[in-house]
Amino acid sequence: MALIEDLDELERVEAGAIALLTPAGSAAAGTYRLDVALRLARSRGVPALVLSGGTPAELTPTAAVTAARWGIGILETVGDVDLAELSVAIARELSGGADVALVRAHAALRAVRAHPPGGQPEGLLERAGAALGVPLGLSDTEPADGPSAPLAIDDHVEGWVTGPRQSGDLALALDIVLSVAAAAVQDAAIRQRRGEELPIQTRSEALTELLAAPPQGRVALARRARSLGVPIDGWHVAVRLELEAVADDRDGDPLKIDALQRSLSRAALQALRATGGSWHAARGGSALILLRIFRDDPGIAAAGRVAATMDETLVRVRPRMPSALVRCGVGSAHAGVNGLLSSVAEAKAAVTAARTLGRVNTAVPFDGAGLRRTLIEWYASDTAREAVTTLLAPLDRIGGTRGERLIQTLQVYLEHRGSATRTAEALNLHRNAVSYRINKIFELLEVDPDNPDDLLLLQLACRARGLA
Repeated sequence: MALIEDLDELERVEAGAIALLTPAGSAAAGTYRLDVALRLARSRGVPALVLSGGTPAELTPTAAVTAARWGIGILETVGDVDLAELSVAIARELSGGADVALVRAHAALRAVRAHPPGGQPEGLLERAGAALGVPLGLSDTEPADGPSAPLAIDDHVEGWVTGPRQSGDLALALDIVLSVAAAAVQDAAIRQRRGEELPIQTRSEALTELLAAPPQGRVALARRARSLGVPIDGWHVAVRLELEAVADDRDGDPLKIDALQRSLSRAALQALRATGGSWHAARGGSALILLRIFRDDPGIAAAGRVAATMDETLVRVRPRMPSALVRCGVGSAHAGVNGLLSSVAEAKAAVTAARTLGRVNTAVPFDGAGLRRTLIEWYASDTAREAVTTLLAPLDRIGGTRGERLIQTLQVYLEHRGSATRTAEALNLHRNAVSYRINKIFELLEVDPDNPDDLLLLQLACRARGLA
């Protein structure tokens, strides 16, 4: 710190010192002499000139441009200020002692508390950083260096509040302010998210009721969905997500799985809406249903496009649940309320196909399942699955290789229209062995081999069993 009576004294000040100009020294601030003084200040590395005297000085245009170009601050005191006390106060502030750090931290905390509830987090950090004297910022990724505090929302870190590395007591003050600022940003984000999720949750409940309702109750529920802003009369592509297992949860804790399902729903919906378009969520039993709704017919390729979007989304949400196994099926595009139900049924059938194909954490479109649509649609119903299980139960009870061999023989026999000869050729067996097995099978199943309806049901059952 240097006390200056005359501007010429600047050439003798200690390098890097802040120059405090007395009223006499400040009197020449509005003249060309300040231009010369700035050059002297630059040569000595003076960061700032402080003018005093109570009367604001009018700088020459060249002085203002010169000061800005060289990064030299020109400050003025307000009122009658004791320059000796000011010098001590500035020195104490620059030294960064514990008392100064405490005062700055307290000012920053007051700035955080004074931030309006609906204000932007960037504004909060700007004010808190200005009060602390250290710039604060937001980062989506964890900084490799420097102090930071995580933003944990719904048990997931979604960002960090950061600041440049400090030393001494100011570093401790920065650590405190980072934690408080992060907590404030977290609270604001959670309040905003809860406010956004309330109408989403209401729409989700309406769609869930619609999917589970009997035909006679759908008209009123569709009317309610429309009133909540769901474009129920558009074109729908349904996505079904089943959280089948958690790799590190052998006991299948239902609370843990439910929490993962909720987390998956929030994360997936958030990621999908970021891609654009109208997305809505519902529950189908224990599964999550996501609906991509189009205003106009999106064409036959819509399921493939939605499946590709879901693949990208599953990659994005995987870090939140790395141990989860998700089966994903995508229905084709259908219009209106009945079309919505059809697409949901197709998505369920596609999940069944995904399970058969062993595909996990990737989307399987209904049109690309590689199986006959009618068979998949039929087997997607709980009634059909129960019928298959009951019909083939006598063979399943045999168990092991023998039981599987009998079912395989029956399926090949039915596919070859009851020809024992062609069945024997397909299975590389003697015709008598096939005849013996077939007689034994019909005896166990108590099915009339001459009844075409029974034979059709058996063939459907054998084919559908391969989907289980």
